[in-house]
Amino acid sequence: MELYPNKSQYMVGESVRLFLRTENAEQDPYQIRIMHLDEVIMTRTICAEEEETGIDLDDRDFSVGGYGVDLIKEERVLCHTAFDVVEDPFESLRYGFLSDFEEKDMENGALEWMRRCHINLVQFYDWSYRHDHLVSDEAFYTDMMGKPIFREAVCQKIQKAGKYGMKTMAYGAVYAASKAFYEEHPRWALFYPDGEPITFIDVFYIMNIQEESPWREHLIGQYKEAITQMGFSGIHMDTYGEPKTAKAHLKDSPEAVYLEEAFPGLIHDTYESLKESMQDPCLVFNNVGNWPVDQTADTDQKAVYVEVWSPYDRYEHIAKIIREARAFCKDQKPVILAAYLASFRLESIERGIRAARLLLAGIISNGAYNLLTGENQAILTQGYYSDYTKLDRNAANVICAYYDFMIRYKELFYDKCLSDVSMTHFGGDNLEYTTHCDRVDVTPKAGKIWLIIRQSKSKRVLSLINLCGNDDLWNQGKEEPETIQNIDFSVQINESLEGIYMASPDAEDQGMKAVDYQVKDEKQGRFVTFAIPKLTYWTIIEIRGKER
Repeated sequence: MELYPNKSQYMVGESVRLFLRTENAEQDPYQIRIMHLDEVIMTRTICAEEEETGIDLDDRDFSVGGYGVDLIKEERVLCHTAFDVVEDPFESLRYGFLSDFEEKDMENGALEWMRRCHINLVQFYDWSYRHDHLVSDEAFYTDMMGKPIFREAVCQKIQKAGKYGMKTMAYGAVYAASKAFYEEHPRWALFYPDGEPITFIDVFYIMNIQEESPWREHLIGQYKEAITQMGFSGIHMDTYGEPKTAKAHLKDSPEAVYLEEAFPGLIHDTYESLKESMQDPCLVFNNVGNWPVDQTADTDQKAVYVEVWSPYDRYEHIAKIIREARAFCKDQKPVILAAYLASFRLESIERGIRAARLLLAGIISNGAYNLLTGENQAILTQGYYSDYTKLDRNAANVICAYYDFMIRYKELFYDKCLSDVSMTHFGGDNLEYTTHCDRVDVTPKAGKIWLIIRQSKSKRVLSLINLCGNDDLWNQGKEEPETIQNIDFSVQINESLEGIYMASPDAEDQGMKAVDYQVKDEKQGRFVTFAIPKLTYWTIIEIRGKER
């Protein structure tokens, strides 16, 4: 059974419609339950007499937030989904990808899969004819890597994505050109100190993006054609991480180019130019290896996007990237990581999906998003998206469950008022959060429970991520974690409590469960104590209080 919304995201005032798909239609009634955190918002009784049953919720106006949806029969949750309602479509960006654009791919279920996972931003990789000539006039063509493309397939997927509430992003590398283009404009390129042109995988010639280089105007013109002729919502401005410095030959003698100085101006000029053709262009710039995020985070783009590579190998590096991106970004854009899981390709689906659970838990708990899934139940394992790995049904259901959980509890992950106090309020002489369990650590270490603590004046959110039985390398396949029982906590509080709740994406029922607790007054202040009965992969705890 599958339950999913008809759109990836809803604007305030939009009607919400759900679909229930069953292999065996039944006349016996089911109950649909809509939840906001622990509160039952509404219930509906339905009968699934057809293979796909539509469920309209247009009798209810939903306020901004994330909602969980459960299908229940005889008090058991059979399946679930989620949806969110926003005022600004760019406040929450869940990135996915498409890379198959042959005629046979026009109805391959890829966008339906991403809709089920609530993906609302789709990168079209790689849809173009050439990186220096994006839009082709031909119905059939091949890209620079020899991949066949049917232009109508690209256009149809752009249109369908829009109907599903998704923004569409045209992949467009900022400095890649074909050999033929370079040979026509050799002075527009970037060069090694010895005078040889810089290339990537011997296919792409790296062009000069400086303001005075004619390449910049040419590139922005190509971006504008992608918007106006194809109908994309924006541009994914890709880079390769190298070069960081180069030589320009625009003048009589070579001059040094420092690319981190040129990127911000390129992003700004692109945004200003695209604004002439559309109201609010969506730009995403690729900070490969976390470089140069300090220069680009506050530019005219909708997210801070980081492609994660070595030496950022450990879970603590994932958290570090997210913290730094948020610190560099004054307007608190969404943070998106592209952390590809090679274990799906190099090891097994089983080891890969365990690694995916832990990676997604770490990224979401730190208030960020990951570009990981797309196409039709596929996972990214490397930087060339067309070489994706297909998931089996069980693994796909796990990925979908984690995305459901992310949306269902988005206020607990993406509330901008939440501050990370893990390192300042736990361990050592800190009494604000304590436990008798010696396996809990705020640094994600091998064989430990990774504790992430984020709080505001009225709520505290604890994430417990189970690394027991595993290493701390995010891009390695994983064993089944050791289940940990009865993890106790003591938390210092100043506010009156409304309650303590726990939830996990690993349970059949993702709904919040009330946690028993006791409040005690001690010399150091007032403390609440409670215990989590069991941890498999990931459990979150909300300590909800009245605002101080």
